[in-house]
Amino acid sequence: MKNGSQDLPQTPCPHEMLTVEGANDEHTQSGANETVAATYYSDWSVYAQTVAPKKTGFTKMTNTWTVPSIPENHGPASQSSIYLFNGLEDGGGVHGAASVILQPVLQYGKSGCLLNPTKRNLWYFSSYVVDGNGRAHCADLIPVEVGEEITGIMTKADDGSNEWTVESIAAAGTSVNTVDMGDVILDSAYLTLEGMVVYTCDTYPGEGEVEFTENGLQDEGGEVKTNWVEEVRHDECNQGVEVDGSGEKVRLTWDPSL
Repeated sequence: MKNGSQDLPQTPCPHEMLTVEGANDEHTQSGANETVAATYYSDWSVYAQTVAPKKTGFTKMTNTWTVPSIPENHGPASQSSIYLFNGLEDGGGVHGAASVILQPVLQYGKSGCLLNPTKRNLWYFSSYVVDGNGRAHCADLIPVEVGEEITGIMTKADDGSNEWTVESIAAAGTSVNTVDMGDVILDSAYLTLEGMVVYTCDTYPGEGEVEFTENGLQDEGGEVKTNWVEEVRHDECNQGVEVDGSGEKVRLTWDPSL
């Protein structure tokens, strides 16, 4: 890995092995004598995806979005985390089938890429490369402000190699991660809301939406017309996807009041 990336095991990740659904923890309600079971999950919550029209895959992806508000609920012992990212995989659009994902990640809360617990109450933007074992290679963490516009770009080198550069661009700087992908073809693109240790809907930001704009995908022939497909893996917060006719704007939605 290049550009000072860190080799850390805990990360937002697309792979099934990190999905925890319906896990039961027992918590005693405040002021009550009875014990009730609470459920949580750690998973991609809702996302839009599209697959490359050619077997040679994509060569570039770029998207812009705005940093949302700080989530109201941080979970038990502040264990919850939220990730918003665009990403490229090699899994052909099949959830859990990829061996790697490139991600410019906007993250809030606990993360293996954010080791200082005193900084987990802020948003950070960082370039990730995550392998099939869920192992993350994280570049610099860039602090960002609520309401700030950020851009994530993944670009394949034009020198005939399969070297990729992941850039997370914010006002305070750019996080850069570069990786040689060998013979891996990145053929699937994603716009994703992910939650880790999500018990309640107010774990997600209060706006109830994030909009990805200036969406661009390219293959070896140039710009690719996108056909974004809605994928809702969890619907307890009325999660959804809205796509404009051209695909240049994609909105992920949820209801934090439920």
